[in-house]
Amino acid sequence: MIQQNQRSHKEEQRMKAIKETREKFGRFFYRFPEGESAADVYDRVSNFLESLWRDIDMNRLQCDPSDDLNLIIVSHGLASRVFLMKWFKWTVEQFEYLNNFGNAEFRVMQLGLGGEYSLAIHHSDEELQEWGLSPEMIANQKWRVNSTMGDWSENCRWYLDEFFDKLADSDDNVEGDCD
Repeated sequence: MIQQNQRSHKEEQRMKAIKETREKFGRFFYRFPEGESAADVYDRVSNFLESLWRDIDMNRLQCDPSDDLNLIIVSHGLASRVFLMKWFKWTVEQFEYLNNFGNAEFRVMQLGLGGEYSLAIHHSDEELQEWGLSPEMIANQKWRVNSTMGDWSENCRWYLDEFFDKLADSDDNVEGDCD
């Protein structure tokens, strides 16, 4: 009994140390011992999506192209959250706020009228908020219900701001002659 108690205490200490280290690195980049990080899963999900799109484009997934194509993807919480991150082009910071799915819980991405997939067609604002989506992410999901990608760059500046700095262009920083 004493040995079992000591093992339990050591395991608690180990888990506490792992959680502290994970908080330092962030949930997305931390790799559990003998495990993988969300960044590793992101790479696998990216490959899966590329393969999926090729299969869809080549009509490998449906016998009759006039039929609607519906897909069900079954996975664990981390891979599911990473899938949504990749699909909706969420940032690492946005990913960090997402909550894991409950047991047997699901998300429905439905095609909107403008040709964009959205979580807001099938799910309420309250559900999206419970899952960890920020007000901006919820607004983006609502926008996707009726929008087209042509409207995207005008209405989704938060995404572009993640990749481009906000410094004004200036030739003052250029050294030497650029001839």
